[in-house]
Formats: sequence, C-alpha cells, structure tokens
Amino acid sequence: MNTAPKNNIQEGKPRLSLLPLDLLEKYLVPAYEEGVIKYERESWRGGFHTSVLVDAALRHLTEFFWLNEDTDPDSPTGKHHLAGVLFCCLSILNTLETRPELDDRPGRAGDDHN
Repeated sequence: MNTAPKNNIQEGKPRLSLLPLDLLEKYLVPAYEEGVIKYERESWRGGFHTSVLVDAALRHLTEFFWLNEDTDPDSPTGKHHLAGVLFCCLSILNTLETRPELDDRPGRAGDDHN
C-alpha cells in the first residue's frame, strides 16, 4: 500500500520533530523568560558582543561544574546553569547571523584585543 503523497516531499525540510521539545520548554524557556523580566521581550535579538556571551557561558559552566551548582541563584526564573550556557550559545549564533559587527573574538577584523 502506498503512503500519502506528502510523505514523499519531506526531503530537504527541517525535521523539527527531532528537537527535544520537553527539555527546551523545561530548561531553555526560563532562560529566555529571564530576559523579559530583566530587560524586555526578545531583547536578545539585538545581539551581544561575543566576548560578553562567552564570559557568561564560562561563568555558568564554572558554577555548574566546579561549584556543583545546578540552579543559578541570581536568576529570577530559577534557570539551570546549563540553560544559561545554551542561551549564550544560541545568542552567539544569532549575533553572528544578524549582527556580525558585534563579533569581537580575538583576531577578528576591527578587533581591539590584539
């Protein structure tokens, strides 16, 4: 028996069903909600200097790994430190896509770290 024709046209389309939506909702949404509380809705879309996000991600990793701390005590949403790392990484990707002039990694054109 043949399947519905739509089954044959999925190639090349993103397979969003592969995303762990339960984990994204549980961990990543609070990280984004924190931005709404502290700043404004979708303020992350404005971009960040990559150095700011790398510093924040490393702080979250340090607190999670070396200090054995799961939840960020400074977070109004009680976000997990690893969700903070994910937020930082996704925000770096957003910045690279939408605001490449904010990419201040050492050795980049216009870099003042040299």
